[in-house]
Amino acid sequence: MATPRLLFAAALLACAGATTLTGCTPSDDGPTVSAASAAAQADEGADDLLDDDDELFAEEEVPYSAVAAPACAVPTVGPGHQILVVVTATPAELTAQPARFDCAPARYEPTGSPVHYGFTAAGVTATLADDPHDVPLDDLIAHLDDCLAERAPAGPTACHGNTYDVVLDSHGRIMRIAEVPGP
Repeated sequence: MATPRLLFAAALLACAGATTLTGCTPSDDGPTVSAASAAAQADEGADDLLDDDDELFAEEEVPYSAVAAPACAVPTVGPGHQILVVVTATPAELTAQPARFDCAPARYEPTGSPVHYGFTAAGVTATLADDPHDVPLDDLIAHLDDCLAERAPAGPTACHGNTYDVVLDSHGRIMRIAEVPGP
């Protein structure tokens, strides 16, 4: 259906071009003007070529929008929490770098020099991203070691990177550590 309209529109444009080239004006009574006027009147009730409902395009066009892309949402960190990118892990301590969130691509990036963080003697609350329950610290360390070595961790959990949310006690030791879900 769109092809006959295109041909008709092309014929109209050719007639209009011929009218312009011969110097005729709409007030002229010559046969060229009469034919062009008759064609224009015949098209009066027809759809315009640029109507939205025209079937000229097989795919739906997406209109251009000058609206900016949504801003990156930086995750909030609770009071007393720090985000760390772990470099190494042992049952006695972690070596990690403080992290900041970067929007391009959306992830935590290490900043500064690596720091050694010990664990509290009273017991550490440890959480993995894929496990809603607390896990023993040794299980978290084994999981972290596997992820740092790019091995599949034991159990049903997956590696989510080496970014962890920690809470430190007044002496700078880790008393709570949770894996941050990530890309």
